[in-house]
Amino acid sequence: MNDYLEKIEKYLKPMSASERIDIVKEIKSVMLELQNNGVSSEQIIERLGNPKELAKAYLGEAISKNSTFSWHKFGAVFAFYSYAGVIGMFVLPIISILAIAFMISGVITPIGGIIKFVGYLMGYDIAGITIDIGTFTPSPIQFLPISIVIGVLMFWLGKVLWKLTITYIHAISQKKKKL
Repeated sequence: MNDYLEKIEKYLKPMSASERIDIVKEIKSVMLELQNNGVSSEQIIERLGNPKELAKAYLGEAISKNSTFSWHKFGAVFAFYSYAGVIGMFVLPIISILAIAFMISGVITPIGGIIKFVGYLMGYDIAGITIDIGTFTPSPIQFLPISIVIGVLMFWLGKVLWKLTITYIHAISQKKKKL
């Protein structure tokens, strides 16, 4: 049973040490309770199942508890997707990276609009900052409101993709075994 607990702890490395210790203590407590009720070590391990799957469920649950963005959680998402299977290896990185890219772009786009507008007011045309929507290129006066609208839409899309990432992880972690 100690080998099982060591494997669980290994698979939970992306989590903080305190979370990892709490989970291992919880599983150990359940194991001892079952053992005191006459269940053999082999039966306990069989009931708990594959340690990698159990750790994946705990990791997914920890990630999906709070849907706010943090870089720590972003790293844990990538650790989780390696346990999530082949589809997870493609879906999770794509939607989580797109979420970050859209959120960052949503902040940068209005900043570009402000820089372009201030440059226009000072008599400069900053050629490197442009928006082309098909054949339409906004004038410097139109540029600021358009960049704000595009920035808000991109940031919103990033937040939606981040929530989708968390929802996907939560759905996968529902496979968590009941102790």
